[in-house]
Amino acid sequence: NPEIDNIYQAGLDAGATGGKILGAGGGGFILFFAKPEVQPKIREKLKHLIQVPFKFEPTGSKIVLYEPNGFI
Repeated sequence: NPEIDNIYQAGLDAGATGGKILGAGGGGFILFFAKPEVQPKIREKLKHLIQVPFKFEPTGSKIVLYEPNGFI
């Protein structure tokens, strides 16, 4: 899909080391891997997209649904 390709390339151009496309159909995510110092540049470049903050949880998934106005 050209739109996804453009988003992925924009992330790389902004400094991401790589990324992974997740999900299928009418929704999904692009997860970028980047050093902390380039993450603000990536966020700025892709600010028109919804960003879902996350952290790694050693006991497993804690979030089942994300709403842009907050976690549920």
